[in-house]
Amino acid sequence: MTPRLEPSPSRLFVLVYLLTALFAAAQAGWHYLMGHYDYILLPSIGALLLLAAAVVRLANHLAQRMASYMLISTGYLLLTVELIRLERVADLWLGLPPVLALLLLPLGPALVLNLLLAPLWLLLMDIEMSLRQATLSYLTLVALCTLAPWEQLRHHALLRATDPNDPQCEALTPSALEETLQSELARSQALERRLSVLVIYLPQLEMAGEQFGQRLYRHMLQRFCQVAHHTCRSHDSLGRAEGNLFWLVLPDTGDNGALMVRNRLLAALERCVLAETGPLTARIAVCTPQPSERWLAFEQRLLRRGHALTESAS
Repeated sequence: MTPRLEPSPSRLFVLVYLLTALFAAAQAGWHYLMGHYDYILLPSIGALLLLAAAVVRLANHLAQRMASYMLISTGYLLLTVELIRLERVADLWLGLPPVLALLLLPLGPALVLNLLLAPLWLLLMDIEMSLRQATLSYLTLVALCTLAPWEQLRHHALLRATDPNDPQCEALTPSALEETLQSELARSQALERRLSVLVIYLPQLEMAGEQFGQRLYRHMLQRFCQVAHHTCRSHDSLGRAEGNLFWLVLPDTGDNGALMVRNRLLAALERCVLAETGPLTARIAVCTPQPSERWLAFEQRLLRRGHALTESAS
């Protein structure tokens, strides 16, 4: 099956926070050495906040959004104080706020923040160009900087649209499962090979979602897929047909081999015990295509077999 894309490691983000905290501490030390005692407090507090954000980000990867807002808020405060203190600002400082927002925040919030704070930065920055030129430069830079995250979002959307894996578990989507099974059926008929499909119904899934919420629902799906992949061979294909129904495609497998896989899977599921619902239970039927049976007829037979399993459990 196609491997999923893993998120970026948390330690990389923690390193960014630590470097920024070091920069803020160095700025506080520089103000102390230069005798600017009125400007020491803010970078010192900012360094402590960034250290706390690094610890939070390392302890819980779900807190990335909060840590990012803490980092950008600290950066904006330090930048504002420096712009007020300096008599003349280089034109390079004009590009720092929009780039910082687009690097740390999602595209939508970053654009809104850049547009809302545009008057503040243009007033604080006493640069040589006119206000009209500075505004045009600022907006142009914001527009250009959005191209990279917009392309990244488009790329991720394309990957999600073409991903053959189900978003909730390690199983094929219905369209990918249909394509795989159709190709395996054509292959078995062309090469005169055997083919079997296990129709699997999980009656506990709906109850788990209603009584215990989505957390247990996803956990049960993941445990079932792990047990199924561990039980079958590497070239077998597990896919989600609809809802609580799964198909396990077994190439080069006859009725006897499919029954052995079925019994082995049922035994493995009984050993998989969840605290909330007990052992995983499943209803499994074996379905083998008839000689010269067309794809649509075989698919309808699989669907009828799955509906029969669903009705027998109710």
